[in-house]
Amino acid sequence: MFELNFSSQTPLYLQIVKQTRLLIAKGILQDGDAMPSVRELSKTLLVNTSTVSKAYKALQDLGIMETRPGTGSFICIKKEMLDTEVKKIEAKLLDLFLETRFLQIPEERIKEIYDESAKEVL
Repeated sequence: MFELNFSSQTPLYLQIVKQTRLLIAKGILQDGDAMPSVRELSKTLLVNTSTVSKAYKALQDLGIMETRPGTGSFICIKKEMLDTEVKKIEAKLLDLFLETRFLQIPEERIKEIYDESAKEVL
C-alpha cells in the first residue's frame, strides 16, 4: 500500500501522510476503513514506530484519521477540518493562477496540467 523513498528529501512520515491522502483521493481508502497498527505498518515499511506514530498524529491533525483506544486506527474524514483545508488550497490556487497570468502560461496548458493530475488519482 505504501512505498517509501528513503533517499527522498521528504521526511518518511510525510511520505506516509501524502500517500494516505492519495489513497483516499483514489478511493482505495474510504471513510471507516481500518488502518494497520503502528507496529504492523512500521514492520512492513521497515521504519521506526515513532515514524509511523508521527504520521498517524499528522493524519489525525488533518482530520482524516482517528485512533480509538483498544480498537485501532481508522480513516475518519472530518468535513469541518477539510473545509478549512479547502479554503487554504483555494487561496494557494488563486496565487498560482495570478502567477500563471504574469508568466503568460496559456489557459490550455493549465488545463492540460490539471488533466494530468487526474491521471495521478485514477
